[in-house]
Amino acid sequence: MAESLWRFTNDHGQPYLIGLFHGDKDGHLVVHCNSRVVLIDFNVQDTKAYSFFIEEELCEVKLDRQDEGFAYSCEINLEVDTPKNRWRKSRVADEKINYQQAWWIAGGVFLLIFLFSIFLKSSFFPRI
Repeated sequence: MAESLWRFTNDHGQPYLIGLFHGDKDGHLVVHCNSRVVLIDFNVQDTKAYSFFIEEELCEVKLDRQDEGFAYSCEINLEVDTPKNRWRKSRVADEKINYQQAWWIAGGVFLLIFLFSIFLKSSFFPRI
């Protein structure tokens, strides 16, 4: 029997332990999260993918059939349209705007210092 474990920690620091059991002979599959069964499938003999939510995160468990058995993976899907991913994308856009504003402000301050230095130079050192 194949067994895999993955650890996921949410934004608040709460840990989740995701486990997978896959029978060698019968292909029965059980996926659990923190000792609670979240998925059962029977006679899984080919490549397959499963999705389930952990709080607001869409978790994807993938089984990839290879020459000598299966390879297992578990990832959080950051691309699919979920409220959490929409929030992430809006945060990235906000950070980009803030970054651009910071550059404009820095450029303005530099320009003011430059103009002020020209003014001071002409005030204290008049042309003869």
